[in-house]
Amino acid sequence: MALFFSKTSSLARTLFKRNEGTSSVEFALLLPLMLSIYFGAVEFSNALLADRKLNKTGSAVADLVAQAVVIDDNLMDDIFDASTTIMEPFGSTTLTVVVASVVADENSVTTVDWSDALNGTAFAPGSPYVLPAGLAAAGSSVIVAEATYTYTSPIGQYLTGGITFTNQYFLRPRRTSAVGRTS
Repeated sequence: MALFFSKTSSLARTLFKRNEGTSSVEFALLLPLMLSIYFGAVEFSNALLADRKLNKTGSAVADLVAQAVVIDDNLMDDIFDASTTIMEPFGSTTLTVVVASVVADENSVTTVDWSDALNGTAFAPGSPYVLPAGLAAAGSSVIVAEATYTYTSPIGQYLTGGITFTNQYFLRPRRTSAVGRTS
């Protein structure tokens, strides 16, 4: 029996002194953590990029409309086409852009003069629209662009679903007191 314990303790000492596989075990333990950090950084940067592209999209739509004197259907289609191009390489199926001309009457009550939308519902003409304080004086108009995008990552769709980004832009017409709308 003493020989058995002697050989067992001798074998245990030699096993604990050996360290040939230590780095492989450490790598196997750290690999999931390293992969999670890598894919998390990629997903975070893609979501941030989608948000920045949405900012550019809403700003560009408001800017293009504010530069016009009169908007017709063809020009509005071109503006919406430009907005989907700005969002590339992200798909435009979850992109919603609503643009409107909001006018203030002599009592500074603001209502929607006209509105158009891409992948969404336009505001009803004549409906009230609340602008931030001090933005519209009596008799003036403001171009409003609201852009919404739901970013769904290839990996995150299984964990959290999509992340919705929303932005609003307010610009005064540049070449006229109010941008007109024709068919």
